[in-house]
Amino acid sequence: MVKIITLLVSLYVAQVWAMEGVSQATLKNGLKIIVKTDNRAPVFISQLWYKVGASNEKRPLTGVSHMLEHMMFKGTDNYKTGEFSKIIARNGGDENAFTSNDYTAYYQKMHKSKLALALKMEADRMRHLQLSNDEFEKERQVVIEERRLRIEDNPNANVAEHLNLISFAKKSAYHSPVIGFKKDIENYKLSDLRTWYETYYAPNNATLVVVGDVDAKAVIALAQQYFGGYKANVNIGNIDDNPSITQTGQSHVLKLKAKLPFSILSFPVPSLKTASDKHSAYALDMLAFVLDNGLSKTLVRDQQIASSIGVGYGLYSKYDTLLTLSFIPAKGVSNEAVLSAIKMQVAELIKKPAMIKEELLRTKIQLEASFVFEQDHISTQSYYLGMLATVGLPIETLFSYVDKMRAVSAEDVAQVAKQYLHFSAANSVQLIPQGD
Repeated sequence: MVKIITLLVSLYVAQVWAMEGVSQATLKNGLKIIVKTDNRAPVFISQLWYKVGASNEKRPLTGVSHMLEHMMFKGTDNYKTGEFSKIIARNGGDENAFTSNDYTAYYQKMHKSKLALALKMEADRMRHLQLSNDEFEKERQVVIEERRLRIEDNPNANVAEHLNLISFAKKSAYHSPVIGFKKDIENYKLSDLRTWYETYYAPNNATLVVVGDVDAKAVIALAQQYFGGYKANVNIGNIDDNPSITQTGQSHVLKLKAKLPFSILSFPVPSLKTASDKHSAYALDMLAFVLDNGLSKTLVRDQQIASSIGVGYGLYSKYDTLLTLSFIPAKGVSNEAVLSAIKMQVAELIKKPAMIKEELLRTKIQLEASFVFEQDHISTQSYYLGMLATVGLPIETLFSYVDKMRAVSAEDVAQVAKQYLHFSAANSVQLIPQGD
């Protein structure tokens, strides 16, 4: 049961409520704060999440969120280039950042005595970043090289990027890669980053998450001290969302330098955020796990017609998303033979849900064990709390996940498979190796 406590503090207006050791507050300028106390070790992780990522971008500015992430380590009015990271390291800490489709986040993991230092420095770069053209040009080359290594020289990643291009309409969320298109990386200007920073890096577009051996009231007081004086961006609410618009029936073949063939299919599906029936989203998540385990057992280990199979689903995406199914045929086996076997397995699942009951039980046990073990890591706890809050899902979602997945039946899995896995309308990209 959620306990509501109203904090009567003149500096900020907030509601703090306890659930599974979690407290929440909101400063007057809109900064959200989530604190989870975990006293098992004298450490904490602080994360600052911004509601901006690749899904906010359109050409010619694809990748600008990721580029700005790089520039956030290049100095402020108060800290020289590289000094932020040196201070964190000198104090025994670990820090980094990450950008995705729906968010950009920065974190520090340190001894509990360094909490004020971490929040002070993170707050500083929310508003006082220096954007140097020299540093920008250096980072532009770093990101171009990063794209080359991760995508252009990685055939399977190249195929996955191409799948998004055909699965989502242009100018919609999730069409472009998080790292951006090379042409855009090469051409955007420092002023583009400055505008992006001034628009999205505002307290009312951010969530501060702190997990570890900390006191919630102390964290909130420090947040007020270091972030409370910043003004909200009143125009944030007027920035148009860029929802994903999915496409179906697209089929492409890529001939790339590679050693093994690779195929990937996508089926447009709702996420937990967009699903009108939330139970169906959990059923889709279970379908992905069951297919991943079941197809690997049947086609990889038993029949040995595929060397690998993977199934994925974006349960926590902000917009409509994809269920993806990828595979590498075994040597001497055609792509069509593997795909035909997959279709047969899915058809059997839809026709006879009882056939997956044992697999379903194993999957539920694995998911529950995984969830329990994940909670031993403050980094995992903070990630899910920040991610859920940023995409617009209640943080209770973290604590109810196991129960929601337990409630999914074999019939539920068969129903969503029947509803969404239409192979005739699937998008697909097939990689044909061209050798060295």
